[in-house]
Amino acid sequence: MMRRCGLLLNRDKKIIGTIPGICIGDVFFNIMELAVVGLHGQPKSGIDYLPNDMSLNGEPIATSVIVSGEYDNSVDLGDVIIYSCHGGHNNKNSSQVLNQKLEDENLAMERSMHYGIEVRVIRGVQLEGTSSTSSKFYFYNGLYRIVDCRFDVGVYTFKLKRVEGQMKTDSLVMKEALRTRNHPLWYKPMFVLALDISNKKENVGVRLFNDVDGNNDPISFEYLLRAVFPPLIVHQSKRVVGCKCIGKCVEGCFCFMKNGNECPYTQSGILLKGRPTAH
Repeated sequence: MMRRCGLLLNRDKKIIGTIPGICIGDVFFNIMELAVVGLHGQPKSGIDYLPNDMSLNGEPIATSVIVSGEYDNSVDLGDVIIYSCHGGHNNKNSSQVLNQKLEDENLAMERSMHYGIEVRVIRGVQLEGTSSTSSKFYFYNGLYRIVDCRFDVGVYTFKLKRVEGQMKTDSLVMKEALRTRNHPLWYKPMFVLALDISNKKENVGVRLFNDVDGNNDPISFEYLLRAVFPPLIVHQSKRVVGCKCIGKCVEGCFCFMKNGNECPYTQSGILLKGRPTAH
């Protein structure tokens, strides 16, 4: 009814990239809601695209895909997706019965890859204990780049990689945690320089990561299991003493002078990030 009344957003044009007002993690409880807000305008297809007559270069361009794991040759790793394309499926059991063709939606995916155009990814999640399509909900997962295309056993598959720097959704965090647990030696999340700087001295690996700049050079250091205090700090009745301040350090005390007249710790004793400490 909203379509017939012309109430769908962006009905006269299809936006490439982010949709104004739509944030990563936004949830939609019906596939038609995606069309209403202009996030995915093809409720009956997993790929939405600009047709030839709406594209500036006269070629179809993919704008969004829905990932719901309906086909066996689709793989969802969170930040990397192997997406099985449209056509040739048996609707009863989702098996491949005909070779797919590089046209319409499939050609749009290939053209987006060729031009380096980002596509929106929406994930469809089946509610536990249900099987009907009406029991799915959908959430926006951000922008992805199509980085590879393959044709095998009559099926086109595209490899999509999530654009870095976007907010992570709970599903991505969970997938990353599962991959790290199952493959701790080869999987490194973004910014991680080392999986265990203790070299197995600790029961749990201590990660080293850098989210400040692009410096990935190895760092030479010796990992210590216990704190080693300088000679000026003495132990009195199993209590470490660094100055005569009571409760917390104040200006003019030993700790302040050794750290550029700034206290390196919070009132709860937590070391602040980026604060120089006394050696």
